[in-house]
Amino acid sequence: MIRINSRHAFIASGIYSLIYVFFSIYKGVLLILVQSAMEDTFVGGDTSDISITLWFLIGSVMSFSSFMFFYFLKVNDLKSQKIILTGISISWLLISIIQLFLFKDYFYYAIFTLIPIIINYLSIKNLKIEIIKQLNDKGLTKKEIHLLQLLAGIKKK
Repeated sequence: MIRINSRHAFIASGIYSLIYVFFSIYKGVLLILVQSAMEDTFVGGDTSDISITLWFLIGSVMSFSSFMFFYFLKVNDLKSQKIILTGISISWLLISIIQLFLFKDYFYYAIFTLIPIIINYLSIKNLKIEIIKQLNDKGLTKKEIHLLQLLAGIKKK
């Protein structure tokens, strides 16, 4: 199995979301330029301000999520990292499904988001192995041993 730790998964998700930030800002600026060009023509015309606002809103949401991905690098608890990576994988999966409906002609955008899903999946598998290894190395505390003895009906003398 390929060894990908959670740090690599967070960085990959952050970079991929930054790519979508630049893409959505590009689309928003392109729509602004089209709108200004249409106002200058003889024919006139309107482009929707809603679509411009939506592209910039998508860009700002994705920039916030990329900030969060890079902020998650500070999390040291393995179980917390596993939960966060599971949520990130689900969100990338939802994004790829939404992209299939929005960009039917450009289905490779959805394939593009499969890469961070695969990276997160491999990282989650490695985290599970690390958590089990950490629990085996740690051993039981005295309180846990006492509770297990009580459960088994063994009375310590």
